[in-house]
Amino acid sequence: MNTNNTVVLRFSAAYMAFLVVTSAYSATNYVSLSGTNNYPYTDWAGAATQIQWAVDAASDGNTVLVSNGTYYLTNQISVTKAITLQSVNGRDATIVDGNYPNVTTRCVYIRLTAPSKATFAGFTVRNGYTNNSEGGGIRCYNGYVQNCRISANTCSNSYGGGIWVAYGTVSNCEIIGNSNINYHGGGTCGEIDASIVNCVIVSNTVTNTLAQEARAGGIMANGSAVIVDQCNIRDNLVSTAAGNALGGGVELRSGAVLRNSFVYSNRAKKGAGIFVYYSWGKIQNCTVVSNAASVAGGGITIACAATSTTYVENTISFLNTVPAGETTSNIYSYLTETYTGTYNIVNSCIAPTKDFKTNGIVGYYYAGNTDADPRFANIDNNNFRLGQNSPCINSGTNQDWMTNAVDLDGRTRIRYGVVDMGAFERINSGTIYLAH
Repeated sequence: MNTNNTVVLRFSAAYMAFLVVTSAYSATNYVSLSGTNNYPYTDWAGAATQIQWAVDAASDGNTVLVSNGTYYLTNQISVTKAITLQSVNGRDATIVDGNYPNVTTRCVYIRLTAPSKATFAGFTVRNGYTNNSEGGGIRCYNGYVQNCRISANTCSNSYGGGIWVAYGTVSNCEIIGNSNINYHGGGTCGEIDASIVNCVIVSNTVTNTLAQEARAGGIMANGSAVIVDQCNIRDNLVSTAAGNALGGGVELRSGAVLRNSFVYSNRAKKGAGIFVYYSWGKIQNCTVVSNAASVAGGGITIACAATSTTYVENTISFLNTVPAGETTSNIYSYLTETYTGTYNIVNSCIAPTKDFKTNGIVGYYYAGNTDADPRFANIDNNNFRLGQNSPCINSGTNQDWMTNAVDLDGRTRIRYGVVDMGAFERINSGTIYLAH
C-alpha cells in the first residue's frame, strides 16, 4: 500500500552499522502462522505471522520463506524489492486469500525498476479483486511468477482477471476459474514484454453487462515482445449482453506470438479459439480444435490491420464449429477497407483451404497447406496428438526458434529432421538401435 507520509529519523553511526550487519546476516526471513513475530523474523520460532511484515523486513537478495497455511489478506502483499518470496511446500499447502467479497483487495502487487526483478513462487492465489486496475489476483511488473495456482480472482474494468504481467514471466502456473467484468483478459494478460510459459489456462470468463465489446477469455497477449509458449488453453468463455464477444481462448495483438500451445473447447461469438484483434500476430505450431463460435471463426479469426501481416505457421485448426449455414468453422479473416492487412499461412492443416482470403490483394501467401483430416490419435478420449498415419507428420517448416525448443509435451521440437504441424511432435513407436 502506497503512502504519502515521509518520516525522517536520525540514527547513530553505531546503530547504522548494526543494521548493516543484521541485514547482511539475515539472508532469509520467515513467515509462519505459528510464529512469534520477532523482527526481523530470521528463524522459524520468531517468524512473522503476516507475509507483508517479512517482505518489509527483507533486503534485496533475500528469500522470504512462507510455511503452510491460508493467509487471509486485508490489503495486497506489496513487493518492491528484488527478493524471492516462496512457499516451503508448494501451492497446495500455502494459500494467499484476498477474502473477496468480504474484502476488496488484489492479492499480490509486484513492482520493480529494471533491471531488478522479484520472484514469487509456489502459492495458491485466490479470491482477489480489483476495479479499474490490472490483475485481480496478481499484478506483476518486472518479476517472475512460478509454480502458482491463480484461481477465483476478479478484475473489473481493466485487464487480467487472474494475473497481469509486463516485463516478466509467468511459468508452470495453473490459471483457473478467474473472471473479468466489463473488460478484457479473463485468465491473464501479458503486455509490453512478457512471457507466459508452460501454463494451464482453464475455465476463465469475460462478461460484459454494458452491451459493449468483451475479449480474451483465457489470455490477452499484447505486444511484439509477448510470447505465449507451451500452454494448455481450454474451456474459457467470452460473453456479452449485446456487443461483440471475441477471442474465447486467446487474443493476439501488436505482434504477440502464440507457440506450441493447445487451444481447445473455448467459446465466443467470433474467434472462439484465437482472435487476432485488428492488428497482427503470429500463431506457430499450435493445435486449435473443438472451439465453438456463435457467429464466425470457430477456430481462428483474423482482423489484420493495414500494412501488417499475420502469420499462421505449422498450425492445425480442425473440428471447430460455427452455426449452421456458416462455412468459417476453422479460420475466418476480415477483409474490409480498414482491415486490409495480409495473411501468411504456410504448412498448416486447416479445412477448408478455400476459406483463406485473397480477393486479388497483393501480399497474401499460402504454401504447403492441407485440408486433409489430421488423423488425431484418439479423438474420443480427447487425445489430439498425431496418429501414426497423420499427414501432419514431418510436414511443417523448420524455423530458427525451434533450436533447443520443446513441444507441449516437453519433447524435442524437431525429432526426425522436419518439424510436425501442431503442438505435439509425433514419436515413432518401438525401440531404435544404433549400428556402429
